[in-house]
Amino acid sequence: MQISQELAEQIRDKAQLVLQRKVLVADLDGQILVGSTGATFSTEAMEASRTGQLVIASHTDSSIHWSPFVYERQAIGVLGVLTSNDQITGDVISLLQGLAEVIVHQNLLIDRISSDTVVKADFLKTLLTTQAINPDEARQQADILGLNLRSSQAVILFEIRGFEQTNLLGLSDLSREEQRLKVLQVVEAIDKLVGSSFENYQDNILAYAEHNNFILLKGIGGDSLNTLNTIRFMKEKADYLQKTLSTLYSKEQITIGVGQYYPDLGGLRKSYQDAQLALSVGLKVWGPGRIYHIKDVGMYITLANVGSERKAELAHQILNPLLRDSQLFGTVQAFLDNDLNLTDAASKLHIHRNTLIYRLDKTKKLINLDPRHFDDALQIKLGLMFNQNA
Repeated sequence: MQISQELAEQIRDKAQLVLQRKVLVADLDGQILVGSTGATFSTEAMEASRTGQLVIASHTDSSIHWSPFVYERQAIGVLGVLTSNDQITGDVISLLQGLAEVIVHQNLLIDRISSDTVVKADFLKTLLTTQAINPDEARQQADILGLNLRSSQAVILFEIRGFEQTNLLGLSDLSREEQRLKVLQVVEAIDKLVGSSFENYQDNILAYAEHNNFILLKGIGGDSLNTLNTIRFMKEKADYLQKTLSTLYSKEQITIGVGQYYPDLGGLRKSYQDAQLALSVGLKVWGPGRIYHIKDVGMYITLANVGSERKAELAHQILNPLLRDSQLFGTVQAFLDNDLNLTDAASKLHIHRNTLIYRLDKTKKLINLDPRHFDDALQIKLGLMFNQNA
């Protein structure tokens, strides 16, 4: 490998800080990358790279000690230390070479982790946000990246509040590259933790989306899957995910948005939108540290920038059991029209008050919203309005 300009600058800066002397860095061909004393090329630097030995060059009233540095037994660059009268000892040369090797290793590690993390995240974000997806091409690309898109999956998003700040606490003296490496190493550890916690881990894909947010494509096993019969499964897995992550962070830091399952790759984009809405609305209405399924946030999605079609679709999903029961539907409408007053609604319906209470209890079990509670009643009313206007 050849040393880059950016890497040469890092080595120069660190070496000068340690030695308190001017340091130059050249490539294997003797081209001076940083720390030039006026020249852009040094025959002595090239000679040091060819022979693998220390070469001393004269420079006005001082000298430059050129010494190659290696990585994995291969020379990748040449260090030059500018001195006046004193000689550079073998210990200093060894220190410099070791320092350069550590910096090179660190950068290669950053590149590897960053490459894996960024490529995976970029692929998923493109997959989940692009309007038109070619399923065959997407699966082929996923195969190349070692990601399984051939299983049934839905999207879970989670935010670890203060994730980056927490992991960089007390590390302000590190370089930006070292700080970035620290964050990426923790991301990799979370990926392994989550992957090893679920069965059929190969069906799950986790990626870091930056700004303390993670994307998880959660595999769903079984046959005859549909949006409704997978809700409980996704909620249970989100709860398990939060418990798993709480071994590293407090539950108050972990907020989860859960999307629903929809068939095919196009359905993943819809599931991602669900999870985004659930997380965004949940944080606004109830705050961090909880799990929000898209159906749990209900018609509070009016707080988000969502089209009327999506609102109508979600309203129908939430209220469908109620809409199919004409008796209950009429009862709830009458109760809402009478300002949640049990006596007035029962009189309007010509039924006993206890019968009305029984029907409202049944409604709560059906749609998980209680018309007697103002917040739930508001969601039902909004849902009926969106469904009617669909």
